[in-house]
Amino acid sequence: MFDFQEGCCILYRATRGMKHNDEYLLQLALNGDGGCFGELVTRWELKIYGFICRYVGNREEAKDLTQETFAKAFRNLGRLSDPKRFKPWLYKIALNECRMRFRRQRGFTPTPLEAYMESPQEDLDMVTPEAVLSQKETVAVLRAALERLPEGQKAVILMKEYQGLKFHEIADTLDVPLSTVKSRMYLGLKTLRKLMERDL
Repeated sequence: MFDFQEGCCILYRATRGMKHNDEYLLQLALNGDGGCFGELVTRWELKIYGFICRYVGNREEAKDLTQETFAKAFRNLGRLSDPKRFKPWLYKIALNECRMRFRRQRGFTPTPLEAYMESPQEDLDMVTPEAVLSQKETVAVLRAALERLPEGQKAVILMKEYQGLKFHEIADTLDVPLSTVKSRMYLGLKTLRKLMERDL
């Protein structure tokens, strides 16, 4: 008799070089294929690390929290009722890890936000010291302003503006209504603008 799960695993191994979607890999991981979960880690670790890094402001803490996020995700795969919700589920775990770490200890050494920003594309010969200083000052003010936002607003802005999550994915991550996410985004950006205008 043909075993459907074993058939899926054979099919995956035969097509391992092909690009599979998250749902397909999750299904195989739930059936015990650790290699599929490893592929999901490879696919998502930089995004999750980037989110955590901006959230906690410390590279070493972010590395630890990223590992803990994926370890917890692996242990709790069976609790993921809908594979299509893997992305917000993963961000929810990452956010909870950040919150727990903040509760457990204080005194992080922040990493400047500019360390995570893409390098400017202009010709280096055209960049003046004044322009570089101005950009660094602006980024420093932005980072400081982000840190002063209420936690809920900060989380929404980081997920939307830096991670590219859709509003409904953020709502799933935070377990709040879509209207609440949009409200936090609006209020957060408004507050951020006021803080930056005051400090620049």
